[in-house]
Amino acid sequence: MFKPRMPSLSRRTWLRAAGVAVALPALPSLMPKAVRAGGARPPKRFVSLFFPNGSTLRQDWQLSGAGRNYTMGTAHDALLPYQSQLSMFTGLSHQHGTGSPAHARGTAEFLTGAPISNQNTPEVDISIDQAIADHLRPNTAIRSLHLGPTPYAGGPPADTGWASGYNTSISWASMTQPNAPLESAQVAFDQVYVPSGTDPEQAAKRRRMQQSILDHTLDQIDAIEPRLGASDAAKLDEYLTAVREVEAGLQADIPDPSCGDGAEPPGDGLAFAEHTRAMLDVIVLAMQCDATRIITYSMDYGFGNKGFSFLGKGNGLHHNLSHSGSTPEIIANHKAIVIWYMEQFAYLLGRLDAVGDGDTSLLDESVVYFGSSLGDAWGHSHNDVNMMLAGGGGGALDPGRLIDASGADYGAVLLALAHAMDAPLPSFAGVSEPFAGL
Repeated sequence: MFKPRMPSLSRRTWLRAAGVAVALPALPSLMPKAVRAGGARPPKRFVSLFFPNGSTLRQDWQLSGAGRNYTMGTAHDALLPYQSQLSMFTGLSHQHGTGSPAHARGTAEFLTGAPISNQNTPEVDISIDQAIADHLRPNTAIRSLHLGPTPYAGGPPADTGWASGYNTSISWASMTQPNAPLESAQVAFDQVYVPSGTDPEQAAKRRRMQQSILDHTLDQIDAIEPRLGASDAAKLDEYLTAVREVEAGLQADIPDPSCGDGAEPPGDGLAFAEHTRAMLDVIVLAMQCDATRIITYSMDYGFGNKGFSFLGKGNGLHHNLSHSGSTPEIIANHKAIVIWYMEQFAYLLGRLDAVGDGDTSLLDESVVYFGSSLGDAWGHSHNDVNMMLAGGGGGALDPGRLIDASGADYGAVLLALAHAMDAPLPSFAGVSEPFAGL
């Protein structure tokens, strides 16, 4: 349970006094691929990626047709080579559209299918990735991995006075336990990769000496502390509390590494675009080496306002653009951001498809769920939200279609994702019948 934080950053002081600034409980190394006898399929993986602020007045997400005979929107050119390996939803809507701010509830509901009501203390429900992990209990070095964007200088963003945890966490271990996204691409890389041939004693020393996730976070806080008001201090304390869940989700064993030779560490201090590619590469490396089979990645947070000047579109602050009007220039600038996110997703699909996993590819054996908190950002709409489903799910999915989910309960779709992962949960988000159209 989160507690109010005093501007003195007393929780930070307590964490250091308690010895948190030692190595993470685990430096997960890379598990060798199991010898699969008798033609058994490789293990399935679940990956979910999130981007904020929806589409551009539906001028970039114009889906048409039906079934396998469908046309993507103008934002989706980069995805055309993978159309046979992904399905897009139409008519899929979030169920909880009132009583809380749009960005917060859309983000919190993304993997939980649950409403929010507590303005001050983040409370949602367990997310589908964690329900899958609880059921499958995968024998991997990392139970589940949760990644996030480059840090915001003023702390994680919040939506109209509500706790920032609703916008920063898409994965929830329980109603009150968000899995804090890891914002350092370098630390994420270190979690999933130990160079082949590393001496066991050196690996153990690396595990002991590696900086904690919290160390990276605390260094950022030190830099901005003089500028913190009480509200921002509370947001940062909330993040410090939640980030412990990342550490708690890691296990301590270091098996002999046997894959990923030659992987290059991304380094720290990356700009947003480079950081995004680095995180996508970490996802592929983690899956390839079977370091984890369950990953969530918030490419930006639910109230995301990253700068996109690198696209050559002026200042390009994402959230601001999504609500700045309907002039051709504004539409073009926002659409360029949506296109950029689609290009990143296409990059991931290409990487997963290129990595063999027995007689198939990582993409063939994965359930990859990608989408946003909103449908049309301009109206804060939660109707016809922007969702895609890629991969074969080890034979459980039938990709390459436009899926009509009109009238479907959003929780039923999440439940169907779990069933595709061979986690036959009896119910999820109050729904006991999975969506049948995946």
